[in-house]
Amino acid sequence: MTNEISWIKADEAGKRALAAARSRTMWQAISDAAALDPDRVALVAADDAGNIQRLTYGQLLTRARNFSAGLASIGVQRGDRVVLWMTNRLEWIISAFAAERLGAAVVPINTFLKPVEIKYCIAQSGARHLIMLDRFRKLDMPQMLAEIGPAFADTAEPGSLFAPELPDLRNVVMFARENTRHPGTFDWDELEAVGAVGNSEWLAVADDMARAVTPDDLLMVKYTSGSTGFPKGVMLQQGGFVAVGLLHGRRCDMRREDIYFSMMPFFHAGGSIYGQMSMLPIGGTLVFTEAFDIALAIRLMQQEQPTIFVSVLGKEVVMEAHERGIRFPSVRLGHAHNEAAKVVLPSATFSFSPFGLTETYGPASLTGPDDPLEKQLTTGGRPLPGNEIRVVDPQTGHDVAPGEVGEAWVRGNIMPAYWNKPEESARAIDAEGWLHSEDLVTVDAEGYIRYVGRLKLMAKVGGENVSLEEVENVIKAHEAVTHCAAVGVADPRKVEAVRVYVIQRTDVRICQKDLQLWLKPRLAHFKMPREILFVDDLPRLANGKLDRLALSQWAKREIAA
Repeated sequence: MTNEISWIKADEAGKRALAAARSRTMWQAISDAAALDPDRVALVAADDAGNIQRLTYGQLLTRARNFSAGLASIGVQRGDRVVLWMTNRLEWIISAFAAERLGAAVVPINTFLKPVEIKYCIAQSGARHLIMLDRFRKLDMPQMLAEIGPAFADTAEPGSLFAPELPDLRNVVMFARENTRHPGTFDWDELEAVGAVGNSEWLAVADDMARAVTPDDLLMVKYTSGSTGFPKGVMLQQGGFVAVGLLHGRRCDMRREDIYFSMMPFFHAGGSIYGQMSMLPIGGTLVFTEAFDIALAIRLMQQEQPTIFVSVLGKEVVMEAHERGIRFPSVRLGHAHNEAAKVVLPSATFSFSPFGLTETYGPASLTGPDDPLEKQLTTGGRPLPGNEIRVVDPQTGHDVAPGEVGEAWVRGNIMPAYWNKPEESARAIDAEGWLHSEDLVTVDAEGYIRYVGRLKLMAKVGGENVSLEEVENVIKAHEAVTHCAAVGVADPRKVEAVRVYVIQRTDVRICQKDLQLWLKPRLAHFKMPREILFVDDLPRLANGKLDRLALSQWAKREIAA
């Protein structure tokens, strides 16, 4: 990067590293890892009841190959979209690898979505095939599918679904955890048995299809979330997905002997990229739970002795372990965010911090263990090999100086487009290949990126632009705060002001006056909240993210009252 502008360019070595990492398909990468040690445990899966299953690399390869033969037998072809609507189970990973082996693109469904949202993802992706679970806790997936497309309830034979609401969908495959049967679905176990019984015809077909797949084929269409409207399907390629796993694993010094524990959902980048792709292409072990469960997480971490523990939900596990006097000394890579965490994770010396988005396959930049501690704690690191990042004034399009806030433009390992959204794709990626992220960042003189907020999440306070997310991040750093949400509200003198909603910890309390005093040396005066309100909950989207639109409406009603 020059001293005049915030543009971190990719060097030739980085470009070569990215090209080499992108040269393999998913199946080739997992096969390479399995060849190193077929008997090494690849996956340790704990279902919602706490039952544990293990798969070695050899077993994972065999089961995915067998299931790919079953998918080929019902007509899954290269280029098809296959919707995957499941919780975190071994069957999720086997299904995904099997479909991707054939050159089909997986469309992962967020299990927190409502029927209308699921309908959109299935229909917009043009998916011909759906692999689903029957039930999970209070979710009845067949009933929800019948609500989306009523014709499903009366479908009498597998492969014969014709629902006007889902015009492209024909095949429904169901994994029956509760022995559920539906005459209009293929049974998951029976499709796996197509290959397991030694059906050489379909195995040969699947093997031929696998050999035709290239790193440029689509591996996934992942739908992004937003506070308004329906999401866009981000197109992610086989080679790009493999590359981000390998490159971010190298940056964090992840090794074959590592054991990575995660509760992050596979439909999210936290589960499918940071978890699966950091371990499986290098031959490490991934330990995971079907859903968020603090007690089960503590049990698994004691039993499996993970060396890596990185999770958005990890703080809750650490605090519960601290209250119970439990330590996890095996963890070398984990976030020791406070004194309690340092006691629970005594061996943790590093926790990576990324900057990126779905369109960049997750991390576009990342901290590493060799970075100074201050950079690890306050930045999203430096670009991964082959990536370059510019920081641009969104109004003028000119590069800003180091330390100044601007929109991050990313080039390198990025999506090719949004699925069937040519206008949105053209707005997102310009003619020179730059992805306009709509993320506000700064880059310092050493090339470290610091996330500030979203371009559209700004309040205009007395003529000054204030990032609402920046305010939230500062407030959340207080030990008494668990969650925080900021919103811009009308102000008669400053046009807009910042209003903040805070959820406190139950064991550490603070009043509004003391929190404002704590904030004074940490926020510029124009960024200070006009009001701080303590609440028990915040409005959320189906995926758990803050519902910004509902929050704004909430604030308007309260102020009007």
